[in-house]
Amino acid sequence: MKNRSTWIGMGYNLFIAYTVAVINLFLAIPAARFLFRKKSRFKGIYMIILFAPLIIPSLSSVLGIHRSMIIYGLTDNLLGVILVNIIPSFPYVLLSLYGSFKGFPKRLEESALIDGVLKFQMYRYIILPILIPGILIGSTISILISLSEYILTLLIGGGEIITLPILMFPYLSSGDKIVGSVYAILFIFFNIAGILLFELGIRSVLKKITKVKLIDN
Repeated sequence: MKNRSTWIGMGYNLFIAYTVAVINLFLAIPAARFLFRKKSRFKGIYMIILFAPLIIPSLSSVLGIHRSMIIYGLTDNLLGVILVNIIPSFPYVLLSLYGSFKGFPKRLEESALIDGVLKFQMYRYIILPILIPGILIGSTISILISLSEYILTLLIGGGEIITLPILMFPYLSSGDKIVGSVYAILFIFFNIAGILLFELGIRSVLKKITKVKLIDN
């Protein structure tokens, strides 16, 4: 813990994981609503495209766009690492929210619009409260994936963006079991603390936005 790079790694880890989780939620909520409401013969194709990262290895996708990321200056920096961490985690957030929409009564939305409810109010008081379980589950999975990501962060970060898995891996691979074990234990507690901290934060935000009293698990 006296090593400054460890604290820097934990800071990068949290910032990347939290930013990716928030971006995923902003992207997945309208995408899940689109899939839920869309009645089209192409709906299956849309779903295959959006859920493709679940079955295609993320490394394959990133290797395919690596050249473009170099051209646009998205390698060896924080922005590129954040963007690349969205690829493996987004489908899980989308899947969680799509599942929440399955229990959403379509007529409720139509009735609210007929009664003159604005779209912003509909999202705030009708849609978000129903999506809360999916938001909590999806964001937790997203954070867990981002905190544990090693290969994509190393590939796009180029060693400039240091996270805990990047610090830990050389010790484990070189056989330095003592330091590796210390990092592994730190990594476990760090992940638990990071997830709990985010969940407390997002529960507080959702409670203020929706005015719904959330029940603790």
